[in-house]
Order: sequence, then C-alpha cells, then structure tokens
Amino acid sequence: MITAELHKRVERIAHNAGMEEDLFVLKASVSYLTEKKRAYLKERFEILSRYGSISVADLQAKIKNGMVPEHPAWEDMIEVENVEAEVREMDDAIRDLQKTAGAGPH
Repeated sequence: MITAELHKRVERIAHNAGMEEDLFVLKASVSYLTEKKRAYLKERFEILSRYGSISVADLQAKIKNGMVPEHPAWEDMIEVENVEAEVREMDDAIRDLQKTAGAGPH
C-alpha cells in the first residue's frame, strides 16, 4: 500500500518531470522490470557461457554427450531454466502494464 507521504512525493516528482502521475508510475514500473529482466539475462548468459552453450537445449545435449561434466552442469541448467521463467514473467508483466497504459488516457 502506498502511503500518503510517498504519494505526495511521487506526484511532485511526476509533475517536475512534466508527466501525469499515472504515466510516471507506469514508466518507472516498466523501467524497473526491464532492468530486472536485463539482470536475469546477464545471469543466463554467464551460466551458459561457462559451458560454451547458447541455450538450455544445447547445454543439455552437451551434458548427455559427455562434453561437459554432469556436476555442476545439471544444477546450472536448472538455474538457467528458472532464470528463463523469471524473464518470461518480466515480459508478461511489462506487456500487461503496456496494455493497461494503452487502455487509459494519457
């Protein structure tokens, strides 16, 4: 829940930025989610890079073919799958916010 004090601060900042409060909050939310998504994608890239892989399927094939050691590759593969799920959630949330913005007045 947003407090009255926080609401006043957001309202003032939005006004100073020349935006309506709703648009300011929407842009801030999308920006936050985009940055969070970027961090997840960086983590995904770092994990896959350890194994010279470009995807979970590629890493899984390398594990099955003995090209990389099962441990810790299986655990890392699971981590990448979890990261990819988080990225999908970020994408869904961003799309949802953008749809909501498209339905309302600016």
